[in-house]
Amino acid sequence: MEPFEPRLVRRPRYLAWLPVVTVASVLVGGAPAAGDTARRAPAELPTGAVSASTDVRVPATVDTYVVQEAPTTVYGSATKLAASNWSTPWHSQIYLRFSLPAPPAGQRLSAARLELTFQKLTQQPSALELRQVSNSTWSEAITYATRPATGAVLTTTAIPGSGATQLSVNVPTAAATTGPVSFALTNPTAQSAAVFHSREHGADGPAVVLSYTSVSGTTLCGASFARENGESWAGALAREDSLFNGLEAVRFFHGSVPPAWPGPLDVGDRTFVVSFKGNARDHAAGVHDAHMRQWFASAPRDRDIYWIYYHEPEDNIRDGEFTAAEYRAAWRHIKALADEAGNPRLHATQVLMQWTLVAESGRNWRDYYPGDGVLDVLAWDVYNYDSTAAKGRYLAPATLLDPVLAANASVGLPFGVAEMGSHIAAGDNGSGRAAWVTAMNDYLAANGSLWNLWFDLDWSTGDYRLRDSAGAAVWRQFCS
Repeated sequence: MEPFEPRLVRRPRYLAWLPVVTVASVLVGGAPAAGDTARRAPAELPTGAVSASTDVRVPATVDTYVVQEAPTTVYGSATKLAASNWSTPWHSQIYLRFSLPAPPAGQRLSAARLELTFQKLTQQPSALELRQVSNSTWSEAITYATRPATGAVLTTTAIPGSGATQLSVNVPTAAATTGPVSFALTNPTAQSAAVFHSREHGADGPAVVLSYTSVSGTTLCGASFARENGESWAGALAREDSLFNGLEAVRFFHGSVPPAWPGPLDVGDRTFVVSFKGNARDHAAGVHDAHMRQWFASAPRDRDIYWIYYHEPEDNIRDGEFTAAEYRAAWRHIKALADEAGNPRLHATQVLMQWTLVAESGRNWRDYYPGDGVLDVLAWDVYNYDSTAAKGRYLAPATLLDPVLAANASVGLPFGVAEMGSHIAAGDNGSGRAAWVTAMNDYLAANGSLWNLWFDLDWSTGDYRLRDSAGAAVWRQFCS
């Protein structure tokens, strides 16, 4: 493997109207759009052949509420919890602490939700805010005057109206860490109160439900592909399955907001990796809220769906289509809509270019990061750059992937490779690329990549498809 070359010519993006499918076990990726000057690859999730799922219910170990107008009163022994917002005045907020276990052997945390039972069915708020509390040593003897500080809002959960008996609040997996974890519930709705049973009431007290999925330890295989020679999307998928001994998930790209399920390609019960776009300013302003609420609400619940808003936004932001701040705001807004669906199989996945991690790009990947508690997966597009291949070289896995591992470790998120690719380098008969593919897959699997998705397209800067005997053989072996 040759060292990193400073002069890079990146592949052009897909045309914005060209749907591209990626198959893997967890979603990521991005369809290129016209106007890029370099190849890019969408990212995927950490893999491991996912099988059966397990739910673990963890009751609260400590709970109470505090009242602003009664700053020295203790409510820790009450059989209720109240988040009130009255003009009388009377304002209260709820504190909860849980002792969360480590994932069982051979499993990983895939979703977490807070479950509460309403004690009062009238005058309920329209929404509640979940906030993390960094201090997890407080007791039920706290008062409003001695309460621990609350952090930023993790999620806002809609309540359909008075009469709701149960509330389920999605908890970002990054916030559901092993050991003592504390949360607060605050009420932004005037003239309302959310009143729940406390742990002192009995089995209907607060609980966090942790969903784990089993993993075999094998990184899942997949591919990005397009229709060829007039075939249907189902035919294109069948072709890829035949070439590579079956792919484990499907990736699809929408150039705007997504159409109603199942869209152009019905993937059955496979894991679905799906991305969509729409201008960040419009999303942040709520222009597409009704459409996106319906899309999330009607999403299948029998498979993992890794949804991506605007994969590889870096060039679009550079070109002034929207700002990085608007993109981050759109991400947070859309994530809140997804949380309203209460579907634990929906996973928020951001996809950025690996090129963004290279000093020569002049970029800082954190400019695009929407903030802690928003994402479930941070994925990347990883390529052996076109200029490197033109010189007969393949970049070493560590050169390409160590910056990815460092970025994800810094925010505690799983990773995957949504697009991986290189055309056959100059002077190579295909055996060199096959060796590079094997080395990349081995490196990614050893470091916990959820899936690797090959960019299996004939592109303007080169034919990235694995159609040579050596390349096809190593990907078939990877998928077997």
